[in-house]
This record gives sequence, C-alpha cells and structure tokens, in this order.
Amino acid sequence: MGSTYRRSLVKGFSWELFSFIITFIAVYLVFGDFRISLGFSLVLTLFKASIFFVHERVWKLVKWGKIKDKS
Repeated sequence: MGSTYRRSLVKGFSWELFSFIITFIAVYLVFGDFRISLGFSLVLTLFKASIFFVHERVWKLVKWGKIKDKS
C-alpha cells in the first residue's frame, strides 16, 4: 500500500507541530527568551519537516520489509 505526496506532507507537518512545541519549551527553559525560542524552533521545524518529507518519499521506494498486497 502506497502513500500520496499529500499524505506524506500532512504526516510530516503534524509530527513537526509536536516537535516544534517540544523544541520551543526546551530552548525557552535553557535561554529564558521567548524570541530566541520562537526563532530557533521555527527554523529547526521547517528544516526537519523538509528532511522528513524527503526521507519518507525515499523509504516509499525501498521494497525491503514490505508485505505484498493479497488482492
């Protein structure tokens, strides 16, 4: 069973929303500065979401470990 590009995008961005929140809290606890936390979290989240999308699409091409559809 495959995945559409849209599904991969939505999946990646939904995960990165959680990641953004966790990163923001961690950076805020270290630096205590809202603007630094927001900036760092936004840049990191956008970068990681882009990399996740590529990673997801590459793994879609890998046949190893997949079970063939019985239909």
